[in-house]
Amino acid sequence: MNIIVRDLNFNAEQHLLDYAKKKAEKIYNLYEGIVGIEVNMRLENNSEEANKTSEIIVKVPGNDLFAKKTSASFEEATDSCTEAIRKQVTKHKEKVR
Repeated sequence: MNIIVRDLNFNAEQHLLDYAKKKAEKIYNLYEGIVGIEVNMRLENNSEEANKTSEIIVKVPGNDLFAKKTSASFEEATDSCTEAIRKQVTKHKEKVR
């Protein structure tokens, strides 16, 4: 299982990194063809309240599936991202069959 969680432009607390990794593990269990998952959390440089961005990149043979969401908290952005990528993985899985 190759899961990479990165915090870009800020230093994340360990519980936030663990939360993102736990969400990525659930995606990993959806489809056995997944090669790796990358989760990037970034603090945007703007004055808006919703300045926390989460990106999930799922590497499957032939394609990379990608979702990016911005929200007021990293947990909320990661949850939204997880739902979007879950749909993409399900569609990809059906297309491969």
